[in-house]
Amino acid sequence: AITAKPSHAMTIYTNLLQKIDQDIGAQLKAMGVGKKRGEKTQFPCITISREFGCEGISISKKLALKLSSKEYPWAVFHRDLITELSGQEDLKTDLMEWVDPEKRSILGQYIENLLAHTPTNIQLYRKRAETLRLLAMGGRTVILGSGAAILTSDFSHMLHIRLFASLDYKVDHISSVLGIRSSEAKKMILEKEKRREDFIYEFTHKSVRDYHHYHLLIDKGIFSTDQVVEITTQALLLRGLVPAR
Repeated sequence: AITAKPSHAMTIYTNLLQKIDQDIGAQLKAMGVGKKRGEKTQFPCITISREFGCEGISISKKLALKLSSKEYPWAVFHRDLITELSGQEDLKTDLMEWVDPEKRSILGQYIENLLAHTPTNIQLYRKRAETLRLLAMGGRTVILGSGAAILTSDFSHMLHIRLFASLDYKVDHISSVLGIRSSEAKKMILEKEKRREDFIYEFTHKSVRDYHHYHLLIDKGIFSTDQVVEITTQALLLRGLVPAR
């Protein structure tokens, strides 16, 4: 029998799924999910919302690294990891069992009120929202995108950040990173931003641009990645969400 070789695209897709699974496993392990949770401390969680063209991944990773200790490492979750995790019921069960039982009751209440408007694919979004809230409840997490600030606005242990920048900065950054013309970069930025905003609004009827959702608004065109990390760390300290080292 002749076995057809997988296409290049399928190989890339399979490798991507394996990479995502590995990332999920590493991040959950860092949080301590699967182990008996002895401490009752409520660790903070940071959400980062950003306009398209403002670096989010690098800031999230540097924040987690800066805040981690040997005993209490931090984890980073972005949209792809959250989406994949929301579809793995065994891991979600582990995550649910890891969260403080006394706090589980509030996980679904806010979602029910927030998602009162029901688009046709509401169930898929509800799963992602529930998973995101579980990750936020556990703490020691940096959650990037997915309307996280809106979905967790009822939690008191959060620090919500919104990154913005001038269109010129974002165009220069995207054209440099992707190696495309400024006109193409500008078109991409406008399209991506609108798609992100429309997606969140469809389910929550709230705008990610509304500054009331955030504790910090940071101009990425002025502050470097390291400076954003430092500002965020200081904000955690000032709010008493992490102890001074």
